[in-house]
Amino acid sequence: MSIRVKNWSQFQHFKDRKPIWIKLYRELLDDIQWHELDAKSSKVLVMLWLLASENHGNLPDIKIISFRLRMSES
Repeated sequence: MSIRVKNWSQFQHFKDRKPIWIKLYRELLDDIQWHELDAKSSKVLVMLWLLASENHGNLPDIKIISFRLRMSES
């Protein structure tokens, strides 16, 4: 199963992969869904965006995600 970040192409315009930074839009401050996340979930989401930046918005499988984020697969 492939997991892809929603609307990735809308928010990222970097041509090459593995960019040294990603765009984080200020409109996130007014996003109700963002504010409904607890602190840990919002931190994980930003780390997932960073991982997705390495492959055009696509995430690796859960085993790789858990290793890269130093978290359990659960």
